[in-house]
Amino acid sequence: MSDDVKIPLPRSLQEIVGSLLFASETPLTAGDLRAAVKAVEPEEGENAEVMDVYRTCTSREIEEALKGLEKALDVAGCGFHLVCTGGTYRLQTVPNCGRYVRAMLKLDRPSRLGKASLETLAIIAYRQPITKSEVEEIRGVDVSGNIKTLLDLQIIRLVGKSELPGHPFLYGTTPLFLEHFGLSSLQQLNELDPTLQRSNPREKAASYRRPAPEKTELEKAADEAAAEEAKKAEEAEKAEKAAQEKAASAAEKPKDEDQPSLFEEGDIEVDSLPQSDKADDDDDFFIDDTPDEFDDDDDEDEDENEEDEEEEDEDGEN
Repeated sequence: MSDDVKIPLPRSLQEIVGSLLFASETPLTAGDLRAAVKAVEPEEGENAEVMDVYRTCTSREIEEALKGLEKALDVAGCGFHLVCTGGTYRLQTVPNCGRYVRAMLKLDRPSRLGKASLETLAIIAYRQPITKSEVEEIRGVDVSGNIKTLLDLQIIRLVGKSELPGHPFLYGTTPLFLEHFGLSSLQQLNELDPTLQRSNPREKAASYRRPAPEKTELEKAADEAAAEEAKKAEEAEKAEKAAQEKAASAAEKPKDEDQPSLFEEGDIEVDSLPQSDKADDDDDFFIDDTPDEFDDDDDEDEDENEEDEEEEDEDGEN
């Protein structure tokens, strides 16, 4: 028997990427395709160098292979094309052949969205995240039924809650919306109708932040009273600290200074002059402190001396 026939290696990375997309039941990202290519190792007898070229492919080479596959399918006109929705890739039949596919699969004609539902969907797609009340404000009518229909079809979903009073739900589109309308991203909405520029999701979400409520007069008065109390407490703390410092400094003084005075100020008058000054003042004045009885004897002696002098004067004249 002859040896087993060996299957030749793929001719290009584009051929490998096309086969992976055709065999996959779900859309694949560029990362998924790269991981699948790198997972295959060369077998015995195969050209390891060629296999290493495929196994060491980069993300950029995968993207170039996808672009080449897209162009090749468009040129071939084989009834399906490459579609990218939300960063994932898949092979999809062209729209003008859809009736033949449904007839073969015996599928009913898909239900179409009504005008009101399409208008509601367009507002949500361009203004998401958005609340139901905002949609009703734009359309001018109740949209509860339309939103329920879109939710059941999984074209829109709840993406969160607003911080506005009542916390209403916020709505946004799903990946199925992109798949159904053949969009790779929401940015393509601006290309479809430049007059309806899609809102920035971050700016839109920031607009739902609840503004800080303005304080009432009672709250302002309470804040002022609290500030005044804090000020008084600070002043009392400073006064207490100063008193403690004063007490500490007084404790460091000598003991003599701490002894209380025997006389209170103002009880008696104390001559503040030094003792030396007082002695000088005493020398300047003569104080006669002789008793009166000695003063009378001195007066009699003086009178007798005067009489003797008068008698001597008379004798001399004679």
